[in-house]
Amino acid sequence: MFMDASQRPAMAGGIPTVRLVLLREDGTEGGVLVIEGGPETIGRSHGPPFDSDAYLDPEHASLSASHEGLLIDAANSLNGVYLKLEGRAELQHLDFFRVGQELLLYEDLPEPTPTPDGTERMGSPNPGYWGRVSIMVGPDRVAAAYPIKDEGVGIGRETGEITFPDDGYVSGSHCRVIGDDDGVFLEDLGSSNGTYMRVRPDQLIRPGTLILIGQQLFRVELG
Repeated sequence: MFMDASQRPAMAGGIPTVRLVLLREDGTEGGVLVIEGGPETIGRSHGPPFDSDAYLDPEHASLSASHEGLLIDAANSLNGVYLKLEGRAELQHLDFFRVGQELLLYEDLPEPTPTPDGTERMGSPNPGYWGRVSIMVGPDRVAAAYPIKDEGVGIGRETGEITFPDDGYVSGSHCRVIGDDDGVFLEDLGSSNGTYMRVRPDQLIRPGTLILIGQQLFRVELG
């Protein structure tokens, strides 16, 4: 149910409710999507505010409210749903993330193993690469790939191993992918426009989190 930001519907007792507050580019509120219990499907075929967003599937994601926040399942959608990173978060193999207008993909690069019959796999000498970040010109089209070794790579408009000098939405030093004994992490470096990670299936989104659904930005609130 999408309504004016000032409205608050009557809620049935005990049913968890989550409000997705639509944020305009100037920071003002543009309306509220109310999720009562669920699951509730959103997408281009489900009316405002998603019906004119070409980056959404007709049946894009399933949303469910809990007393702790919002559960999102967009695993089968083409472009997914993204959450704004606060500080740093763990990166997993095949995680997508967005920096400015750029779509990036992280992949692990484990050491190759022989085939079951003992044949070694041929490849270039590995100087210590443990992962790579790819620039994606579509969900399944790689434009360039950057191997990662040592402590990681930086991403920005002006500095870092991966730069986007023509993207005005990318900060000079925007974010970095780092690896340590605890795992692999994506860390925002205080960028102006934020770093966004694709939501994993049934991931719990806490109140106060900003999420991108297609081209629209929402703030998650408990009802």
